[in-house]
Formats: sequence, structure tokens, C-alpha cells
Amino acid sequence: MADSSLDPTIAALSTLQSSLDSAAIKLALPGSDSAQAKSTELRDQIGDYLIPRLQRLDAPLLSVLGGSTGSGKSTITNTLARGDVSPAGVLRPTTRAPVLICHPQDEAWFLSADILPELPRVTGQHRPGDPPVTGHVLQIRPVDSMLAGLAMIDAPDIDSVEDANRELATQLLASADLWLFVTTAVRYADAVPWEFLGRARQRGTELAIIINRVPPGASGEIVPHLQSMLDEGGLPDVTIYPIEQTELTDGRLPEAAIADLRTNLDSLAEDAERRASVVKSTLDGALASLPDRAREVHLAAKAQDAAADDLRVAMERVYSEARGAIEDDVSGGKLLRSEVLDRWQELIGTGELMRAVQSRISWLRDRIGAAITGRTAATTEVQGEITSTLEQLLIDHADAAALRVVNTWKQLPGGEQVLADDRTLERTSDEFRSSVAAEIRAWQDDILNLVRERGAGKRNTARVLAFGVNGIGVALMIVLFAQTGGITGGEVAVASGTAGVSQALLNALFGEQAVRELANEARKLLLDRVGSLIGIDANRFRTQLWSAVTPPESTVALEQAIAEFEAVR
Repeated sequence: MADSSLDPTIAALSTLQSSLDSAAIKLALPGSDSAQAKSTELRDQIGDYLIPRLQRLDAPLLSVLGGSTGSGKSTITNTLARGDVSPAGVLRPTTRAPVLICHPQDEAWFLSADILPELPRVTGQHRPGDPPVTGHVLQIRPVDSMLAGLAMIDAPDIDSVEDANRELATQLLASADLWLFVTTAVRYADAVPWEFLGRARQRGTELAIIINRVPPGASGEIVPHLQSMLDEGGLPDVTIYPIEQTELTDGRLPEAAIADLRTNLDSLAEDAERRASVVKSTLDGALASLPDRAREVHLAAKAQDAAADDLRVAMERVYSEARGAIEDDVSGGKLLRSEVLDRWQELIGTGELMRAVQSRISWLRDRIGAAITGRTAATTEVQGEITSTLEQLLIDHADAAALRVVNTWKQLPGGEQVLADDRTLERTSDEFRSSVAAEIRAWQDDILNLVRERGAGKRNTARVLAFGVNGIGVALMIVLFAQTGGITGGEVAVASGTAGVSQALLNALFGEQAVRELANEARKLLLDRVGSLIGIDANRFRTQLWSAVTPPESTVALEQAIAEFEAVR
């Protein structure tokens, strides 16, 4: 039965498991594969072993028979079961789906979803000639030869050629109260087994080693050598069970070959106090190791967040600079190139009018009024040219920004992965292109509304009506655009003259202060719409980034979950 005092620990473990799941390590940074593997192992151990074991401390002890390819795990399992419960053979990998043997009395516990909840159960006795069971399932084989209180899983190879088998073997070992680690006389010094033995040491897992296929008479030399390696590796108290090379009978070892192993397993099954001691030792070791192991995942998650933030900052900087470049161009004369300037000059002329600016304002007003009154079609043409020129300017800047972000991300850690070879990111989006002309026209409508609002008084209304709202609105746009920063040579004089005429007209209508306010408002309205448009294009990169990484909030939640677990421990 579960101890009610354990409830805070179970709750903290559940929170930690969820936080590990949320703080996935997605970017391929140095060490990220290892960190994600540790995260998966931790999540599995919490759900497969720690929570179920804390809820049922008196449940049957689970031992897992794990080891390298061809070490004889299935043969040992069948020998202990006194029957063919786990297929053995020459083809590798042999154990494709784990086999659990237990006393029939304990079968119900292992059939439940409390332990290893994500592994579906397969029941029924295996018969010679039956095809092997494959996949992530747990085969339950109740056998009378096992004593109640202790069960054993024949796990897939820890060094299997198949990734799924290696992952399952790791998961099963993390769910064990006791590891029965199988190796051979020629492979006990291999690196992979010692990596797993190192994990057992770090987690305080109860451990025994079976060294199989020992040449007859060689135990006296091999066992002491293995024991010295265990001493140096920080595992001095591990029991070693040597099994000498011998002929098999019906695919099983002679009973004498496993006599010591069977005797000790049966003794463990019969001694409830000893079983409880094994469970407590492994459980305490696993719980004690959790914070440090989880912090390794947390550090990797922080590195992910930092890399993602570098990508975000780089993207935001590029688009901020694009907005600044557009702002410079808006008031730098570039918009008065080509057809815009020509159309406005055709509408009002500049030479004679410019000469009258200083001395004959009244005559100038009359002349401009005569030029543009009633010529809605002509002012519409100018507006159209402004729309076309401004649209191309914005698209050019957005295209350049998109390509620059792509090239910048390719140089930053994780950038290539986030881009995912999406070539559409190298230019402006279809959404941007379809929106830009409409936004410019909407801004021109804003200008006309400004003119109407400013001309709301009786005196101004008459003047505005005399000149036409559209014509005055275009004049305001020309004043806004006609700075000389972006044009050179003869264009300066032409644009300055055009702007001077437009400025004189607006001053005559509204006064200099009012014109400055109108121009500032018109500029703000334009830049606000430009900012929204640029935001549309930048959002593609934001979406691409956040779909490829874990939100930083998950990293914070993981840190808090680790602290919460330590507090209840």
C-alpha cells in the first residue's frame, strides 16, 4: 500500500515528468541529442517505475535481464523458467519484444497499467514454431518455476542494431528494482556495458552481473579481473555469477550451471524483508539522482532558449533596419523618382509658379486652383503613381530583409534546422504582396480624411472645396516625400521646386504650423501602416522559429519542478 506521506513526492514527480515532456530539446546543438535522451529516460523512469513503485512499495520485485547482443539472455531466461518462454536463436536481434516471467499469483500486477503503462501487454504461452512477437509490447508469461514476489524481464539488447530495441532496453532497465546484467567472457570489458554499469552506479541501482560462456576452468582468472574492474568503477559490492561454456539441452543450460543464480533469486523472492531492502536501495538511489540528471536537461533547455533568442534577435534587428531604411526613403526623395514627379508637374507645372512663390501668393493660389480644380482623373493618376512607386519600394525592402534573415540564420547555431530548407522564406510572402497596395491606398484615404478634417471650418471648407480634396491630399504627399536625401543632380532642383509649390499652396490654405502638423501626422500614419506590413512578413520567421523550438516558459517550469521535487525530498 502507498504511504500517504509519499503523496507530495508523487505529486512533485508527476510535475517533473510533465515539465520534462514540455521542455523538449529540439534544436541540434552540441550535446542536445544526449540531453534529449536523458530527458526521455527520466520521463520514462518516473512514469514506468518511480511513481508506480512509490504507490505500491509491496508490489512484486522486478528484475531486468539486460546485456549485449548474443550474450545469452534468452537462454538464461528459458533455463530459469524451465521452458521456452523467450525465443533464442542465431539471428540478431533475438529478443525483439521483452518477455516478463512471473509466478501466476503476480500476473495481475504486471497486467495492470500501473507499471510500464505505455507498453501494451501480450499474454498466452509461446509455443515452438510460433512467430516471434515484435514491437513495443510486453509479453507476460506466468510460470510455476518462478516464486511469487519476484519477476524477471528478458530485455532487448542494449547494443542492438535497431534504435527502437536499444531505447526499449534502456527504458526497461530504468524500470527495474534489480539489474541482472549479462555479458560474456570475451565481452565484459566492452565500452557499452560499462556505460550502463556507470548509470547503475550513479543511480544506486541494485545490481548483479552474470558473465556467460566462461571457458571451463577460467572462472578463477576472469572473475577476479572483472571484480577489480568493478572496484575501480565504483561498484565493489556487485555479485558476479559465472556460467561456464557448456552444451545446451533443448536450448537450455544445465541446472547446475545456474544453481547459484537460481538459489539467490529464490531466496530473494522468499524473503520479504530483503526484497524491501532491495526496493528501497534502488528507489532511494533513483530519487537522489533525479535532480542532477534533470538539471543536465535544464542546462540543455537553456542553451536551446539562448540559441532561439539569438535567432529571434537577429531577425528583429534585420526587420528593424528595414523599417528604418523605408523611413529614410519615405522622406528622402526616392518616391519622387520616375512617373510620380512627372505626373504632378503635368498637373500643376513648376517654373512660372515657383517664381511667384515669394511675391504673389494670392495669384499662386488662384493659378494652382485653376490647374487642379475639376481634374479628379489627373490627381487620381498621381495617386496611382504614388501607390505603384511606394508599393515597389516596400516590396524591395521586404525582399531584401527576408533574404538577409535567411542568410543570417544560416550562420547561427540551429538556424539551418529552423529554416528547414523552406525557400519561400527568401522573399516576401504572398500575404505581404497582396496587402501592400491596399494598405497604401488606405493610407491615401487617411490623408484625404486629414485634409477634410483640417478644412472643417467655414473659411477652410470653401478653400478646400475650391481646390479639391484629392488635389490638396496629393500636394501633402508631395511635401512629405520631397526631401533631397535620396535624389541627386538636376532632380534636386526639380523636386525642390515641386515641393516648394506644394508647400506654398498648403501654407496659403492652412498656415505653416498646420501644414507641419499635417505632414507629421501623414508621415506617422504611413509609417504605422508600413510597420504593420513589415510585421506581417516578419511573422513568418517568428512562426517558423517557435514551431521549431520549445517556448522558454517550459524551461522555467522545468527549473521550478526540479526545485519543488528537491523541497519535498
